[in-house]
Amino acid sequence: MYDTLPEPLPFKQRRALMPMWGQAPLPEVRWPATWQSLQEQPLPHGSLAYVHIPFCANHCVFCGFYRNGWKAETASRYVDRLIAEIEHDAATRQKSGSVSALYLGGGTPTLLSARDLGRLLQALRANLPLSDDCEITVEGRISHFGEDKVDACIKAGANRFSIGVQTFATHIRRRLGRKHPGDEAARYLEWLAAHSGQVVVADLMFGLPGQDDSVWRQDLATALSLGLSGVDVYAFNLMPQLPIVRMIEKGALPSAGSLAEQLAQYRTACRAFDEAGWAQLSNSHFGAPCARERNRYNLAIKAGADCLAFGSGAGGKRGAFSYAVEPDLERYLACPVSQKPIARLGRGDAAGQLAALQGAVETGRIALASLPEPAQTRPLIERWAALGLLTLGHDHAELTVDGRFWGPTMIREMAERIAPAGAGHAHPLTLHHPLKETA
Repeated sequence: MYDTLPEPLPFKQRRALMPMWGQAPLPEVRWPATWQSLQEQPLPHGSLAYVHIPFCANHCVFCGFYRNGWKAETASRYVDRLIAEIEHDAATRQKSGSVSALYLGGGTPTLLSARDLGRLLQALRANLPLSDDCEITVEGRISHFGEDKVDACIKAGANRFSIGVQTFATHIRRRLGRKHPGDEAARYLEWLAAHSGQVVVADLMFGLPGQDDSVWRQDLATALSLGLSGVDVYAFNLMPQLPIVRMIEKGALPSAGSLAEQLAQYRTACRAFDEAGWAQLSNSHFGAPCARERNRYNLAIKAGADCLAFGSGAGGKRGAFSYAVEPDLERYLACPVSQKPIARLGRGDAAGQLAALQGAVETGRIALASLPEPAQTRPLIERWAALGLLTLGHDHAELTVDGRFWGPTMIREMAERIAPAGAGHAHPLTLHHPLKETA
């Protein structure tokens, strides 16, 4: 299961289904009335909330989400405007439903001061219908998340921390723009897990330039030794606009891992977590035995749950509609507090069939009765079974290890098979959902 690589590979590249894929944009003139109508609709139980903090201390060479450099005075203004948006949204939204997972992502939320983190979380708890067992995640980096900020977050209700690590190999971390050596990153994570007493998860990347199999195995061994509740593993995606691409082209970095090498490293990860008794909660996420980790936000957002979105560049969803909050920081700050700063509103699949299928693929089990347009999609399922990507049962399909590696690509292929002509064009806005927990 882990050792024999297919030849040739079943796909030429790995692709993903982005949050706005297939949306039909509404004309701007219809936004106010449509938004008012959405605010009057009941919020379903088990909904989500996402808050975007669009600041970074530096532009990591592997990241495509950088927008704004860090300025303390701008950040305080931003939190003021963000809280005003949260309060206005609560005042105009029907009082109903519940939020089962709240995520502060970025950017780097932990760049905010302890005071701003505390008051932001308190405003969210005061204005959102959080469930009693709500998963409240703060994403961050070790460079900006000392004891005062950790304690402020916990006091304000945070119960989950997601820390970007990528690798513990110091020589690779230096090339990626990380100033802390790997052993220091490991010690910090171990401290955070012990000190906070909360769920702490870390993300790792595989297929990075210079990250051979021995480095990857050591990354996994280190992560498993730190008392973490969860670990994400992500394939490095060599997107054309990334600074790291130019560094590779100029010879400043070695080449990134090939698809075959990435598949082998993904298999290595699955085997390591399996042997350690960890549960695979999604295609990329593993939870420690007896831990409280649920990975609730990431599973639900991929399955199409409603999501309230706040902050410059955030993306949200209400029913069949997806929306974007103004991504330009200055325009966001200048928007009147009596107005939701929307930059895009679009309508998608009202039945949510594709989102439900995407959620099923993330958990590794597809109910065959739930396949949309079976005349078109069943042949795909049978082809994937022949390629060893899934096994077919009487009423369901179970993804293999290889199938879980290719899961996002499989969903994209299915979406393109069933989408109407002209759907699926990329939207020019950069919308932020923490489908990948990096910081």
